[in-house]
Amino acid sequence: MHLLAIASLLLAGERIQFDSNFTPQFTANQVQSTTEATRVGLVKWAATSHGRQLIDYFAANACEIVVFEDADESGMGRAPQPGIATLIASHSQWKTYEMILNPTYFKLPQGMAPLPNQPATPSDAMAIAWAGEMLHIYFYAQGISLPHHERPDFQEQWGTIAAELGMSAVRHDDGDEFAHSIIVRFLGRGR
Repeated sequence: MHLLAIASLLLAGERIQFDSNFTPQFTANQVQSTTEATRVGLVKWAATSHGRQLIDYFAANACEIVVFEDADESGMGRAPQPGIATLIASHSQWKTYEMILNPTYFKLPQGMAPLPNQPATPSDAMAIAWAGEMLHIYFYAQGISLPHHERPDFQEQWGTIAAELGMSAVRHDDGDEFAHSIIVRFLGRGR
């Protein structure tokens, strides 16, 4: 197995390496310090063509993404907008972004089956969170500040990646807030 050193993603304070199939090779510290849902979510996202393209883009454009888990985060995840200096930095300058994931946020109500094309497990939810927040970081890396949700190019890419993950019913827009949408859709009442 040939390992590719990808300097763009840090999890549990260590760089993530991917093999030639873009499968993350987690260190013992990463396995011990993070949840299985976060790691499996990354594996699922990185296996998609969109995930591989973004990983390559971040590595080629001097982007570093520091990923944290936080059970107190009020949604599945977020990628805070960086400061203006990072947004306007040239592609050759090193840029650091943060991504916060909450692997404990997703909970399927007891006795309820997941809806079609929606997350069914915490790792599914984390795959969607990786995809959504990395898409935001991709836009930041191009110098595009928030808001992103209204942009047709954002929605087009979101639709593609959600479908690649087998969860095409998950929206990522302002009308059905991403981190909240899964719980709302499971309840099925549109509240």
